[in-house]
Amino acid sequence: MKKKTNFNGAVGAWMTSELHPSGASFDSPNSNFSSVKFNQIYASVDYMSIGWFGVNTDDHNSPTLQTSNHYLASQVADARSQNPNIILFGLLSYSEEQTEKLSAIINNPTVLATFCSNIATYLSANGLNGFDIDWENPTWNLSQTECALWLNALGEAFGDNVYLALSPSATINLDPDAVNNNVDLINLQSFWVGDPGEFISYGINPSLLGYGAYFESQVTARQAADSYRAGISHNGQTYPYNSMISWRLDSSDWTFEQSQQLLLRPYMTGEPYLMPFDDGAIFHQQTTATKISNIVIRSGEVVDAIQVTNSNADGSYMVQLLQHGGDGGTQNDPITINPSQGLTHFSYVTGMWYGQQVVAQIMINGTSYPATISSSVSSTASHEVSAPEGQTIVAFRGQTKHVLLAGGGFTWVLSAIDAEFA
Repeated sequence: MKKKTNFNGAVGAWMTSELHPSGASFDSPNSNFSSVKFNQIYASVDYMSIGWFGVNTDDHNSPTLQTSNHYLASQVADARSQNPNIILFGLLSYSEEQTEKLSAIINNPTVLATFCSNIATYLSANGLNGFDIDWENPTWNLSQTECALWLNALGEAFGDNVYLALSPSATINLDPDAVNNNVDLINLQSFWVGDPGEFISYGINPSLLGYGAYFESQVTARQAADSYRAGISHNGQTYPYNSMISWRLDSSDWTFEQSQQLLLRPYMTGEPYLMPFDDGAIFHQQTTATKISNIVIRSGEVVDAIQVTNSNADGSYMVQLLQHGGDGGTQNDPITINPSQGLTHFSYVTGMWYGQQVVAQIMINGTSYPATISSSVSSTASHEVSAPEGQTIVAFRGQTKHVLLAGGGFTWVLSAIDAEFA
């Protein structure tokens, strides 16, 4: 049985069926979808809206949903395998043609009831728990009366079994009573909503409102969490956001988006304090042999983050890996590694920083990041990592942790690092 309380403090993500990079297959180790799976991102969210779905009116008396997402069954299987309790929504797309279809359906009570019942059946048959309506132009051109008729019919058809969500960019033509009575979750498109208090003024129950982060525009998890914690200011009162969702995990900049998604809950709650990573999980799925071709490090007083790209000898096949760590410090120019030779050795220094053991410095190819060990780091120890004879370092594994700072707040840094060899 569904419960609205499942979304109190919940973390979600939007994801479509956009495959990257060009030439990848869904399950190839270099794809954005393999990254979601092997980096345990399904396990990091409570719910996910998967696109895209449209209206199928081939049978005008019994319309239903259809999808252009060829990977849906695989996405659902991967999500359920990794996170059995995840709540999965089918995300309705938007177009002029679809809005016309919806209007015609809504204004025929018999067809509308059949349509909503068919949606529930379709979602269940495809392993989904809910229906998410992307309420923006032109869908918002449905009248307020049509909105009320549709949401009320969906609520009746869904009952206690199927969740109903809205992802609006504005209040245009929403019916507040129908929303409050039938919708379980509102994912505000906060990147377009100038003042979320407008939804409260409009009559929407503030306990439904969730913040929507726009990772695709390089908003970081830290920035999103700050906005989430600030809540909604309205008429001299502050209302907490109910939930947090990010757009999205599968654009051309998916490595950034997925890295930030992993940090979202920790930034929101301060827990967990440790986050392990292992790029070997992706490396060992490869059928095309690759080696490390470049390494990007962020460092300030200590090593904030590390990110690696692997490629084959001629650079025709690349595997982008996620950034591990936070967005503090500054980013170096990528450290270039010749794949034909590979990386065989690196060294690093650990130490105590703000009461936590961290990686204070890392040295690769004779250059140290940061250049010197900060005076804020104590109890240092040096470490060497070398590949066995005939092998190279092909990936990193380790952990990151958030460290409380003296001035307040916290930052994510590298706290342990080791290597995978092949």
